[in-house]
Amino acid sequence: MDGIINVYKEKGMTSFDVLRALRRILREKKMGHTGTLDPMAEGVLLVCVGKATKYVDALMAKEKIYQAELTLGIETDTEDSTGKILSEEEVSISKEDIEKILPRFLGKQEQIPPMYSAKKLEGKKLYELAREGKTVERKPSQIEIFALEILSYDCPKLRFRIHCSKGTYIRTLCKDIGEALGTKACMSALLREQVGEFSLKNSFSLSEIEKLEGAGERDTYLLPPLYSQKDSILTFGKFDGLHLGHQKIFEELFKEGKAENLVPSVLSFTTHPSALFSGERQDLLCTEDEHYTRLQNAGFSQIFLFPLTLETAKMPPEKFLEDILVKALKVKHLVVGTDCSFGYKGKGDVVLLQEKAEEFGYKLTVVEKALTKDSEGNSVEISSTYIRKCLEEGAVEEAARLLGRHYTLSGTVVHGKKIGRSINFPTANILPKEGKLCPMEGVYHTRVLLGKDYYEGMTSIGKNSSVAENNPLTIETHILGFQGDIYGEKLRLEFISFIREQRHFKDIEELKSQLEKDLAFVEEESKKRES
Repeated sequence: MDGIINVYKEKGMTSFDVLRALRRILREKKMGHTGTLDPMAEGVLLVCVGKATKYVDALMAKEKIYQAELTLGIETDTEDSTGKILSEEEVSISKEDIEKILPRFLGKQEQIPPMYSAKKLEGKKLYELAREGKTVERKPSQIEIFALEILSYDCPKLRFRIHCSKGTYIRTLCKDIGEALGTKACMSALLREQVGEFSLKNSFSLSEIEKLEGAGERDTYLLPPLYSQKDSILTFGKFDGLHLGHQKIFEELFKEGKAENLVPSVLSFTTHPSALFSGERQDLLCTEDEHYTRLQNAGFSQIFLFPLTLETAKMPPEKFLEDILVKALKVKHLVVGTDCSFGYKGKGDVVLLQEKAEEFGYKLTVVEKALTKDSEGNSVEISSTYIRKCLEEGAVEEAARLLGRHYTLSGTVVHGKKIGRSINFPTANILPKEGKLCPMEGVYHTRVLLGKDYYEGMTSIGKNSSVAENNPLTIETHILGFQGDIYGEKLRLEFISFIREQRHFKDIEELKSQLEKDLAFVEEESKKRES
């Protein structure tokens, strides 16, 4: 389970109490909150679960909005009404007096954290020292108050709203306001209304979360593990293979992003939609690791993987657009292909994006499809589906042209039946990775990356029917000019060209004769490539 939960923390609970309750409800261990709320406080507490825990620090850095109540004339050891009263006095202060002094608290400033806080000094929390009766010198923190607004005043109680930076102690602010008015003050109530774009109106109490979880409505309260700190220019889709059609979209995105000073970002679905809905496995052009690495190499500063599940697939397109793209990923410019689709049953499209652009404040660029010619000279769209078809037909050269690079298979060298070694054609065998598309059964000219060195190779993909019937699919490569034990080592195959289809040989001698012809072909092709 991965995601972000906007929890409404109720009074009387610690932030740790909330995590403990969520672990019980969700049966998940890996989670963290994004900023402590004291037991007397209530309101927004963001909790990151699973992979989303990597966003804890970023979410803690967000600006916050609070409603606070302070009581004038009372001083406590904790700076709030839960502490021991140190002194009391009657006050007679007008609202006008308060309005005069509030502006001095606006802007950047230093604030000394209270002794009763979770700040650490030499590995020990300040509140632990305070409970031992110790008061120590604390270094001031840099904070910023963006706005202060009086909501109500009935002396001695003042209720006000604060818009501030992270690390601001509202208790200390209340105390300082009292001192500025020539009296004492302590915080008597606190409500956190907002953390960044996460607000009270979108929060869920623990009881609501438990009820929704029990009803199988997790997608109602759990936001996907996606978050951007900065305004972005973004494209989204599966992008299987990152072919020339995808690269056309990327090029436009990078150009516009540079001109507008936006962070180049991509959101990629981690499960192929057709596999999700059909229940059948869809072999892909890239494994998830390869996919992420290629997106990094393409130049994206932010890469988001959207977990497409049966739950998230039910998300209405408008909700995906507003909650994921606009709010979570801070999209200011979308760059998409003409056939982009999103949301429940793919009902979201370019038309919807155009209709919502002004409302949500983003710019939209639609990139036309990249085209190519098929073997019969017909114009076709460059697509992952078409490239998979090429590979399934053994047309690895055409696939390479449309991918902008040779198609690859990678794996760890395993033990085979050693038939090739007996006829002077030793092979390195790798197992096909689950979910990764293998080209059509046949023999191919390949280039082999082993360690940091490249070799020419002759690769057979097939079931070795000449050796025995009903064999599993194997990938065997004879590496030209290489000798040595490489079992357990990783190698990568780049498919250069198709040599021939698999065929059944009547005996080992006939197989050896054909392999010698295949080897001669590879050696000749290698010479042509070098010249």
